[in-house]
Amino acid sequence: MRTWLARMGGVLMLAGTLIASAAADEGKFTKPQLDQMLAPIALYPDDLLTNVLMASTYPLDIVAAARWRKESANAKLKGDALAKALEAKDWDPSIKALVQFPSVLETMSEKLDWTQKLGDAFLSQQDEVMDEIQVLRAKADEAGNLKSNKQQTVSKQPVDSQQREVIVIEPANPSVVYVPEYEPAVVYGSWWYPDYPPYYWPYPGAAFVNGFFWGAGVAIAGSIWGWNHFDWNRRDIDINVNKWNNINAKGTKITSNKWQHNPVHRGPVPYRDKATRDKFGQAARAQGNKDFRGYDRDSVDRSKIEARLKDTDHANVKDKGRDAARSRDVDRGDAAKAREKTASRQADRKPDRDVRQAAAKRPSSNAFDVKRGADVKKYSDRGRSSRVAMQGGGGRAHPGGGGGRRGGGGGGRRR
Repeated sequence: MRTWLARMGGVLMLAGTLIASAAADEGKFTKPQLDQMLAPIALYPDDLLTNVLMASTYPLDIVAAARWRKESANAKLKGDALAKALEAKDWDPSIKALVQFPSVLETMSEKLDWTQKLGDAFLSQQDEVMDEIQVLRAKADEAGNLKSNKQQTVSKQPVDSQQREVIVIEPANPSVVYVPEYEPAVVYGSWWYPDYPPYYWPYPGAAFVNGFFWGAGVAIAGSIWGWNHFDWNRRDIDINVNKWNNINAKGTKITSNKWQHNPVHRGPVPYRDKATRDKFGQAARAQGNKDFRGYDRDSVDRSKIEARLKDTDHANVKDKGRDAARSRDVDRGDAAKAREKTASRQADRKPDRDVRQAAAKRPSSNAFDVKRGADVKKYSDRGRSSRVAMQGGGGRAHPGGGGGRRGGGGGGRRR
């Protein structure tokens, strides 16, 4: 019982975090907030970045996929074997694509507060999010830190009749994708919003050179990759309908070649603002998803979040011994005894009211330790010191400099 309560406490903290995030200020994210939020990922290769943005709108499935990927039987899967194993999973294709990048998926799962904000921003301010990605790429380009190399190709491409340019980042080898770690306070130059320093999660043991660290490339499973790309001109994500439907063979088929958020995969996680709740709440009701509660924050059913999170908890909350005993009781025909055990188990599993009330508050947990405020500023200041050292002839960024977790790639028109 005590062990179960300890495990349930972790689940409730996660539920509390999601609910508390949804109860935040409903106003639009400002440009400083968007730049701060996007800093760690704006330099990702385009095809990886599209999947991160789409997947961030389904935070619970992110958690489930990260835990699934960590299991010993799944951690070694690659290529076609990995794609085959994912066929049974009812996850959005964007999440299946990210399973190929365990470090990215794990970061999104561990930094769930940031992930949910990113998803909320993309759902309600998609145009602005894509514009700010280009702003950040332009900053890195102007600082001289965004260049083509053996891992990536960086190019500037016109997108409209006014000769507006965007910076596009692609893998140097289409079948191998590199996800560099980078320090935002170094690669972007002096940060322009001192009150909103960039998010940064130091990468243990990384040897940064000019603010970047390149890890091993990921050999892509073509059957779950390459089905989407940015339409920078229209600020959309284009979808290959046939390929998407093949990946999502057991789910609802799509007909539009523009990405559309599916509220069914959102589950009971609330949306941040009323306009988004109204928009996707109507879609959820139209699809007959009676369990969906994300469209109305005022009627959030916390028990459904807890139940969904418990489904993703691979700590094996169930007491197998009691389940086996129950099965033997039923086999002996002792139905009354089985019912008593069922009632007892349900009573045990009902969390203490004080635990619920504590969980409803935003928890302090290392699992959501996204550095911000004074901590982020500290890393930003350290990044500034790194730049000074490099300008003085060091040529190599200090590992503790303020940067970002993974990235690569390039500019955009500075606004």
